[in-house]
Amino acid sequence: MKIIHKMQILSVITLIIPINIFVIGDYLGASIQFPLLKYQITYMGSSTVTILHDFNYVISGIYTSKTAVSVFIWFFGVLILLLGIILIWVKSHENIKIFKTTGILIMASALLFLVSTIVQYGLFFNGPAGIAIPIGLPVLFVIGSWIYWEGVQGKTMDDMVQGVAEEIG
Repeated sequence: MKIIHKMQILSVITLIIPINIFVIGDYLGASIQFPLLKYQITYMGSSTVTILHDFNYVISGIYTSKTAVSVFIWFFGVLILLLGIILIWVKSHENIKIFKTTGILIMASALLFLVSTIVQYGLFFNGPAGIAIPIGLPVLFVIGSWIYWEGVQGKTMDDMVQGVAEEIG
């Protein structure tokens, strides 16, 4: 399998990595959060909330203060992550150096997810809102840096054509 396809698949995997596991409030429930959605179980039942629903709650005023800021930062992180994934799928066949940009975008989204979690739960991931365990953030940083280094070490299509031309002639 070509390195381009491996990196493209790896970029899509970032969407299904569980980023955070939460204990809500004073053990009122638990939640697992992925970049695009979260699944939560509370004493009122279980539910799935997409990032678009969360963003709509911010716009309509249901979420305020720290929660609104946290959701806004998370939403911005999702946009950057999606931009990186789209970039690697659209432009990587033209220039493998695009991996550097995609790796930086994935690491930036992971940083924004971290900031969002800190805003909501505090510096030590423990506060009145509950407890957060950011299990997927290190994985996102590793995937982003791996894709970045593939771009640093990779050659452009022009470099490969020039190398073949030098070998032939």
